[in-house]
Amino acid sequence: MAKWGEGDPRWIVEERPDATNVNNWHWVEKNATPWSRERLRVLLLGQTLEKGPVRIEFSDFKKLEGEATANNRKAKLIFFFEWSIDVNFIATVSGSETEYKGSVEILNLSDENEAHEIEISVHIETAGPHENEIRHILSTEGLSFVRSKVGTYVRELKEEFSKGIILPVDSKGAIRPQAMATQGKTVVDKKRFQNDIIQKTEEKVTTAETQKDLKTGGFELVETFKVPPERLFEILTASELVSVWSPNSSIDAREGGQFSLLGGVMSGHFIKLTNAALISMAWRLKSYPSVHFANVTLTLKDKGDSTDLELKADQVPEQLIEDTKTGFSRYYFQNIGKKFGISLNLF
Repeated sequence: MAKWGEGDPRWIVEERPDATNVNNWHWVEKNATPWSRERLRVLLLGQTLEKGPVRIEFSDFKKLEGEATANNRKAKLIFFFEWSIDVNFIATVSGSETEYKGSVEILNLSDENEAHEIEISVHIETAGPHENEIRHILSTEGLSFVRSKVGTYVRELKEEFSKGIILPVDSKGAIRPQAMATQGKTVVDKKRFQNDIIQKTEEKVTTAETQKDLKTGGFELVETFKVPPERLFEILTASELVSVWSPNSSIDAREGGQFSLLGGVMSGHFIKLTNAALISMAWRLKSYPSVHFANVTLTLKDKGDSTDLELKADQVPEQLIEDTKTGFSRYYFQNIGKKFGISLNLF
C-alpha cells in the first residue's frame, strides 16, 4: 500500500484549470485526521461546565486515537471517521478544598452514529462527598456538552473537506458549478453545492429505508470467551454486568422483557432465554426502518476451558447488514472482551 501522498501517477486525479476531477468519476480521498485532531482539541479542551457550586474543567486528553477521511466517488461524498477519546477533567466545589480528578470516555464516535446517539462513560478517581453530584452533572449536562461538540465537529468536517473534492453535474453528466455574480466576476458557491450533494445523499438513504418491500438478509458470527457458559450468560443478561460493557443501558432479562443499550442505539425484547445456553431476541439498531426488528439468536457452547458464543441473525435490513455486524462485533464482543478481560482475541 502506498504511503499517504504517494501513488501510481496513472491513477492520481490532478486538479485542472477548467474543472476538478472531470465528471466526479474518480475516487478522490482527503486525509482529515490531522485537521480532526486539532479541531477536537479546540472543541473539547479548556472548556468548563458550571452548575451551582460545582465547576468542571476539561484539561487534556487521556486518549485521542482514530482517523478521518473524506471521499468522492461518482459524485457522492462519503465521510469515514472513528475516534476513541478519553478526556481528563478537574472538578472543584465552592467551599471545599478537595479537587476531584477523573475522565470522560466518549463512546461510539464514528460515522455510524449521529451526534445525538453519542454516549459517554464517566470515571472519577477521587473519592469525596461530592463525587455523586459531579458524576450526575457529567452524565447529564456533560453528555449534552459532548453531543453538541461532536455535532459541531461532524458539520465542520463535512464543510471543510467537501471543498474542491466534488462538483455538481447537470442531467447530462457535465460539470455544473453553482455560481454567484460579484463585481463582474463569477465565483463558485462552494458551500451551496456541498450542502446540495450531502442533502441529496441523505434523502436517498431515507427513501430506501421507507420502502414497503424491505430487502433483508442474515449473517453469522462466532467469538470465544475465557469463561464458562454460566458466567457469560450472566454478563449478557444481568443488568449490573451489562452496564459495565454497555453504559446507559437498561435490561429486563425475561421472556418478553425489553432492553436498551447505549442509550437506545440498540434495543429490542427477549423471545426465549435458556440459562447458560441460549438467548433469542427481537433486536434492532436505531437506524433500522421504524418498527422493524431482526431475529437474533445467541447460542453458548461449552468448550471446557472456554465458551463459544455463536450469533445467528436474520431479517436484517439488507443495506444495514454491515452496520449490524459492526454493532455486535464492536459493542458486544469487543466491549465484553475488553471490560472483563476474557477475550481470546487481541482487538
